[in-house]
Amino acid sequence: MQKVVEITFEFIALCKEKRKLSEHTLKAYQIDLKQFCATINPEKHINEVSKVDLVKFHQFLVDAELSNTSVKRKMACLRAMFHWLEREEIIDVSPFHKFQLDIKLPKHLPRNVPQSDLRRLLKQARKSSKDMLNEQSGNYEVRSKRRLNDLTALIALEIMISTGIRVSELSGIELSDIYISEKKIKIMGKGSRERFVYLTDQEIVKLLKNYIDSRSVCTPNHSQLLTNSRGEPASTQFLRKLIKTLSQQSNTQLKVTPHMLRHSAACELLESGLDIRFVQRLLGHSSISTTERYTHVSDNVLQKKITKANVRKRIAS
Repeated sequence: MQKVVEITFEFIALCKEKRKLSEHTLKAYQIDLKQFCATINPEKHINEVSKVDLVKFHQFLVDAELSNTSVKRKMACLRAMFHWLEREEIIDVSPFHKFQLDIKLPKHLPRNVPQSDLRRLLKQARKSSKDMLNEQSGNYEVRSKRRLNDLTALIALEIMISTGIRVSELSGIELSDIYISEKKIKIMGKGSRERFVYLTDQEIVKLLKNYIDSRSVCTPNHSQLLTNSRGEPASTQFLRKLIKTLSQQSNTQLKVTPHMLRHSAACELLESGLDIRFVQRLLGHSSISTTERYTHVSDNVLQKKITKANVRKRIAS
């Protein structure tokens, strides 16, 4: 009969080896399950865990003053583990069976970056790399490792704005995932789901080719597309820092993050008239309801434009 703490290690190993979850998700799961073990006796046998333990864990999370979103996510992690245990017949019945816990989440609309801020970001990224630009060839010539970071910031920004990919997906792009002649990039999304995103014009294709050639200045020791000046893979933390710096340098109204760029790309696509199903596929959403959140933002923009047009006033005056 296995102890709770032993089972949590097995579940994390399963998520890593078979479910291929991201390092970010695995780390979150490890923290969640460690907290659960801390609230009950970790030496307790797994089939002895009851609804009382679930209530105790929930109360622990509430007492820690976590947001409702965080509480719901941690309970979902625990539920997933017990669902696996029940399916594998390691336990007879999950303690979550007929267990009700109403956690109301506030409805937050996605925050998108105004077009004026997007233009400022692109302008600043191009300005930072301008002295490397060869006017005749139109290519960037990177002569030092340190300066590669400026070009990394530019290509990262361009790809995120035009495709709406997650920063983790951007960080994970391999050179073999890029199909230059077909103007597309293969993306490994959540749950190991593959999809393609597309390079919309020749300018970004040329920039991508240029970057692939330029990254050799730091002798990278990996096959990922984006690299830092030390020749190591560009981490999500590194990419967030690049975007944060660009946002500060360009004096944007909002403190721009990569996830906000993803929201912005979705809104721009919907406002351009692209069918929501296509947007869903492009963003890698498993459910159309996730994509539908962006229509609320588009509706807000529509309302502002209609109010400004004020057709009734024009007719009545």
